[in-house]
Amino acid sequence: MKIIKTRAPAKINLGLSILRKLPHQYHEVKTIYAQISLFDFLEIQEIKENKIIITCSDKNIPTNEKNLIYQMVGLIKEQTGIKQGVNIKLIKNIPVGAGLGGGSSDAAATLKALNQLWQLDLSANNLIQLAKKIGADVAYHLVDGIQLEIQGGRQGGRFTAFPRLPDCYILLCVPKITIQSRKAYAQVDYDKISQNHLDLLREGISKRNLQRIAANLHNDFELWVLKKYPMIKKIKKIMVKQGALGSLMSGKGLSTFAIFDNLRKAESACNYFQNKFQQQSLKVFLVKPFYD
Repeated sequence: MKIIKTRAPAKINLGLSILRKLPHQYHEVKTIYAQISLFDFLEIQEIKENKIIITCSDKNIPTNEKNLIYQMVGLIKEQTGIKQGVNIKLIKNIPVGAGLGGGSSDAAATLKALNQLWQLDLSANNLIQLAKKIGADVAYHLVDGIQLEIQGGRQGGRFTAFPRLPDCYILLCVPKITIQSRKAYAQVDYDKISQNHLDLLREGISKRNLQRIAANLHNDFELWVLKKYPMIKKIKKIMVKQGALGSLMSGKGLSTFAIFDNLRKAESACNYFQNKFQQQSLKVFLVKPFYD
């Protein structure tokens, strides 16, 4: 039977501005994504039985209908009438619930692989529309690169592409603590959000000015997270002290990243965090921007 092996990159949010609250607990959010060289790996094999079988290296991750990969396969089979099944092996490297979009990236990688495996010939637009039914971040991992998206509201789902980032190194620190989306949005102070429209950040990216990009990183969730979780504030300060141009929490957190223009400084900072925070179960990665 046919087998496809692929990888799914993590993402960070260079900017995130919560624009407003929508009905039914949803929100309109403006964000700027970037993929990074931290990957999950998938092996997808077609089987004759009409089943969806998923095994994962992380035993804490569900492999049933709660898994976005499972949901994606089910949606594709429903939309196309495919009767074959799949056996998917997932090697999980991207920390879960950390604002890095690993589950969404896994689902996007599965969609692309099955489009090839089953010779569905779905267009890029068809793939994006399918992805959006699973999750807002899934569609981004199909277009990849540096992209601005407004999620929710009348403008929801539109992507604006930007040039690649200048050469840089990204230090990523991931605490063991996770925050559920519902809890993250429940803490939002609606009088303080949406003050930053990411215009300066967009200008820095457009001009490929790394200093300006790093100086204008922004995340509205930091307005409350830094107060509730002082460890994140401490990590950000140490990153800058170690030579980072700027630092930010990614997505709804609590992963925190820093941008370096110097490999030696980035490696030194990585070693510092690995040594000083070892007992606090802090995962540390040194990566680069990734372009598929």
